[in-house]
Amino acid sequence: MIKSRAILKILFLTPSPKGEGWGEAIKKQFLELPSKFFFTALFSLTVAQLFSQGTYIPLNTDHYRIMDRMSVQYGKALPVFATSMKPYSRKLVAEYMQSLGKENIIGNKRFNADISYEYVENSEWLQDTVIKSKRPLWKVIYPEPANMFAVNSKGFILKVNPVLHFQLGGQPNSEELKFTNTRGVELRGYIKKKIGFYTYFTDSQQKNMGYVQQAIVDDEAVPGEGYYKDGFKETGVDYFTARGYIVFNVLDCLDFSFGHDKHFWGNGIRSLYLSDYGNNYLFLKMQLNIWKISYTNLFTEMIGTYDRGADQLLPKKYGAFHHLNINATHWLDIGLFEGVIFEREDGFELQYLNPIIFYRAIEQSLGSPDNVLIGLDYKANIARTLQLYGQFVFDEFNLGQIKAANGWWANKIGIQTGMKYIDMFTIDHLDFQAEFNWARPYTYSHNTIGTSYTHYNQALAHPLGANFWELIFKMNYQMLPSLNARATVMYAVKGTDNPGENWGGNIFLPNTDPTTGAFTIMQEYGNEVTQGVKQNIALFDLLISYELRHQLFFDFNMAVRSLTSEEPSQNNTQSYFGVAMRVNIPYRGYWF
Repeated sequence: MIKSRAILKILFLTPSPKGEGWGEAIKKQFLELPSKFFFTALFSLTVAQLFSQGTYIPLNTDHYRIMDRMSVQYGKALPVFATSMKPYSRKLVAEYMQSLGKENIIGNKRFNADISYEYVENSEWLQDTVIKSKRPLWKVIYPEPANMFAVNSKGFILKVNPVLHFQLGGQPNSEELKFTNTRGVELRGYIKKKIGFYTYFTDSQQKNMGYVQQAIVDDEAVPGEGYYKDGFKETGVDYFTARGYIVFNVLDCLDFSFGHDKHFWGNGIRSLYLSDYGNNYLFLKMQLNIWKISYTNLFTEMIGTYDRGADQLLPKKYGAFHHLNINATHWLDIGLFEGVIFEREDGFELQYLNPIIFYRAIEQSLGSPDNVLIGLDYKANIARTLQLYGQFVFDEFNLGQIKAANGWWANKIGIQTGMKYIDMFTIDHLDFQAEFNWARPYTYSHNTIGTSYTHYNQALAHPLGANFWELIFKMNYQMLPSLNARATVMYAVKGTDNPGENWGGNIFLPNTDPTTGAFTIMQEYGNEVTQGVKQNIALFDLLISYELRHQLFFDFNMAVRSLTSEEPSQNNTQSYFGVAMRVNIPYRGYWF
């Protein structure tokens, strides 16, 4: 205990401000310590007991499509794997794939190509297997098919790769060139296979389709990113992306990770819990995998809603989330979710650090100042070709008011239901996914701006916020191991606001006036989904990718988006055509 306190003093103590004694400075630092989540203390107490652990696979990469297929087709024979908790551990994915061999599961050439892809990507976790390039450049560059530079010593593993994305395109009837110019580096490794580390850094200049650029102006945020500079080439943006974390393991079944990244909780195209639509955030994650149970705790420090301007300290807010996944049978997963968003002047609320307590009970004992959500989810695999999944989220609700069916404003509920069809019509690697999402007005919003379910001026869950329903379809056909086509179709109806109104679609608007405490909602009863100014959004996105060599993609992309509104001035139809080259970076679609 004495050693931990000493470490904390060294790491967190700053020089005393003028006129403030060192005793008061020390006291102040320990009062502010909750905002740092005791990360350093936790690390100092557990680092001596580490076991081997892997870093995580970046979101939206082809790994997740492959794992979806394996989960549906061979879930009965493979180890328990909570597919709703993303990103996935490289170590667990490698073990998952190797278990196919142990179970003597043999597929066709396409199946073997999927297995080989995972082996190449996660070779450091294969048992007695070393995958090397046949002809590395100068015996140093790309010694492994998936890594430009690699070190594989007994106590140290390092993988280094470039990150590149060059895209050019345009819109009909517009002379303005659309482009993406991203350069950076990705690095991961392990020290004695006990401590894993990962870092990713890119510099990007980008000019998107008109509706994306308009969203940047309206939200003062680039979708999926943080701080940015506008005005690049007049209407473009310039920004850095930085992610990084460490991973360690205190028990063979208990993992800890600490860093700056994003998470996706769910089995769908969208998530009503946590999505990757917004910016990265500081987090501490604890994940327990034992028997048929996967239990995840996530403690975060986020950025509150703010107005762009001169350099300033942005407002902080905090989140605590946990999810329990139970593998009820070999084909059925059932999950329970709870999350709370809060803000405190003195840092993180210590009572939410309890990893196994019911947050709603704690929030009530504190005087109900915070935004608590609870949820249920499921995933069912059927006949090795079909998966059904869904989520139910309850922000606030009153059972009596629900039974009365009177449209009470505070019955804030979201529903997701979806299906995945693998090898559709018995065509190998033709996969289809359909999903329905629905959220009542005022869901995710709260009494104050700071406790809304948002981060860095962006939604934490669905990008449409609330007061909408949506149908979204995805068709993926991998014609060859190196050639893939994907089409995404979205249709949504959303209720928006006229100036000075609050019909529940804008989750950043507080439910009460900060000065008077009066409700800002338009009506207490009679609220319906898509109320206010109704918008109809239709979107089609096509991506054809050819993988020339491992993680080197050449893309053709086209997109069409149409918006019609009860306010005719908002009506708009846009289309886009473009080509791109990507290296070690996933394709990002702007489906909103």
